[in-house]
Amino acid sequence: MRSACAFIFFASLSVVGGALAQSATDLTVTGTITPAACAPMLSGGGEFNFGMIAAQDLDQEAITNFISPARQLSVACSAPTRFALRAVDGRAGTQPTVTIDNFGLGLSGVERIGEYKLRTTGYAADGSAAIDVLESRDAGSSWLKAPSDESYLFNTNGPNLTAVGGIGANEPSAIEVLTTDLAVSMAITAAKNLTLTDEVTIDGAATLEVVYL
Repeated sequence: MRSACAFIFFASLSVVGGALAQSATDLTVTGTITPAACAPMLSGGGEFNFGMIAAQDLDQEAITNFISPARQLSVACSAPTRFALRAVDGRAGTQPTVTIDNFGLGLSGVERIGEYKLRTTGYAADGSAAIDVLESRDAGSSWLKAPSDESYLFNTNGPNLTAVGGIGANEPSAIEVLTTDLAVSMAITAAKNLTLTDEVTIDGAATLEVVYL
């Protein structure tokens, strides 16, 4: 059960030679104390290294796409817990196009190198694959079944969440262990938009978040 407390801060202003005037503004303090804790873990130390990419292999006029091998993402909770996933972009604002699931690859000078998505597939909850992947576009107030088991983790530039529930469920289930395969789908911007006379360092970074519901 959510608990909240609130207090009101009052401010007053005295005007010399006139009547006392008062103004006030409300301030609320809210939060949730959860009885269980969930810890996310990504195999391979969370590193997706695409190695050396030759400039000549990049398309001059359009983006060049790459896909990484998948790593296992797991979330282990100390007790059955309702939670969702999203990611925080460590290079926010560097992606050429801003969408609900694009993350930036950093800058080369002032040039935007490209963007990537965090593709997930093969979800299992407490060892069972008999689940539906659910998505929320309003911070968990309502949920819809994802178009397919292949989904993309949302960037925190919007109130979007990914979770799992039982078959036909209209909200996430309380589970102890969630597993899924996660791969990076990377798009390097058209080569004509990059200065490639020196090495360009791909510098994407993100933090995976568990959001308690």
